[in-house]
Amino acid sequence: MIVVSRNTLLFWLIMGFVLLVKGYFLFNTFHNGDFSETTISKSGDAGHYFKIAKNISEFQSYADNSTSIANESATWRPPVWPFTLSLFFYITSNPLVLLFLKVGFETLTLISIIWFFSKKNNYSIVFFGVLLLLLIEPQYLKYSATFLSESFTAVLALLLTFLFLDLRKDKSYHILIPIIAGLTVLSHPVSVFFVVTLFCIYLLCNVKNNLKKCFIHGILFSVIVLSWPIRNAVVFHKGLYLTASQGATFAKGWNEKVITDFTNVDGDLADESLNLKYVNPTDLKESGKGVLEYSQLYQKGTWNFIKSLSFSEQINIAFKKLKSNFNPFPEKPKAGFFERLSVVFRILYLVTFSQLLARIISRKKFDFNSQRDKAFAIVLAVLLGQTLMSIYIYTGFRFNAVYSLTLLLCFILINHHWATDKIYRFVKK
Repeated sequence: MIVVSRNTLLFWLIMGFVLLVKGYFLFNTFHNGDFSETTISKSGDAGHYFKIAKNISEFQSYADNSTSIANESATWRPPVWPFTLSLFFYITSNPLVLLFLKVGFETLTLISIIWFFSKKNNYSIVFFGVLLLLLIEPQYLKYSATFLSESFTAVLALLLTFLFLDLRKDKSYHILIPIIAGLTVLSHPVSVFFVVTLFCIYLLCNVKNNLKKCFIHGILFSVIVLSWPIRNAVVFHKGLYLTASQGATFAKGWNEKVITDFTNVDGDLADESLNLKYVNPTDLKESGKGVLEYSQLYQKGTWNFIKSLSFSEQINIAFKKLKSNFNPFPEKPKAGFFERLSVVFRILYLVTFSQLLARIISRKKFDFNSQRDKAFAIVLAVLLGQTLMSIYIYTGFRFNAVYSLTLLLCFILINHHWATDKIYRFVKK
């Protein structure tokens, strides 16, 4: 007679639930969608990533014009995800198969990270099973079955989080941290304030005992992040640009329609050309029609728009975006089971932010060997990252999805002792 322990049974129940939910979501997504290359290529942002990746694989050039000549419009997208996706094109160019490869790659990466993290910290099989819930975080799951970069960025942010959590007082540094931090920014620049905040916390924890390593890691991170703007400057001779979209996103986050039209569902729908009327007509006429020139004009016009506002008007716009950013409920209707489930998770993340504030108010000394305290440091980085980015441009549900896995992990780490006790009591009954 085979005897199965309670821990093993609980683990397989969690594993089965995770696989069932993920399988259900993927089946519905792939069964109901049109994944022909023609349709994908015309699917907005996702299609643009697809075209750039295909161009890289076929012509070894970062472009979207089916040639070996680099073009400005391709720089609208940050480079890490298109280069990664281009590797899959050496296996197949079928969009549906490519998406299966993406889902499989991210899933195996997540399971590997979770397994190494659990093993290194001697976590129980039950806790390993609980961490597998990361695979079905609904905001992450939504973007995992697309060619958008949000889910891949979420995986990189989670890897950076695991590396930070793995640090100890006797070894408070890791060479992979500046590398993954730089790649995360170049995967989705919306993560930049989160990454910089967490990286600064990392450096502050090391500066006293490892000044030389801090300097080297800081330089390495800077070189990785600046490599792409320098590349754009060398290729196009129009200045340093992390992405050509930086002017448009700035304009969409600050314009006369933000107060009335901005929502956490489609905060980026505003017309970026709204602020061009604040640009000198001569500059507009002389600029030509280049993507990078217009990015500069959007920035210039937006700064002029902001300067035309009173201080109270500036505060009102910033508050409007902040309120939308941290509102867990859609400000426009969003149908579907996973959309409703996302609300539950966003409420959990608000609880996590509240727990962070309580931890700060308690004024207890930060313990670098405590997973819980390090999780709070990561939540602080997410909170500052979301706050600063939502003020600077706009965020909302789509951009905040890059923090979904990180916040779920931190919620689990902060609350797992209480949750584990409840689970055991439930199973015992």
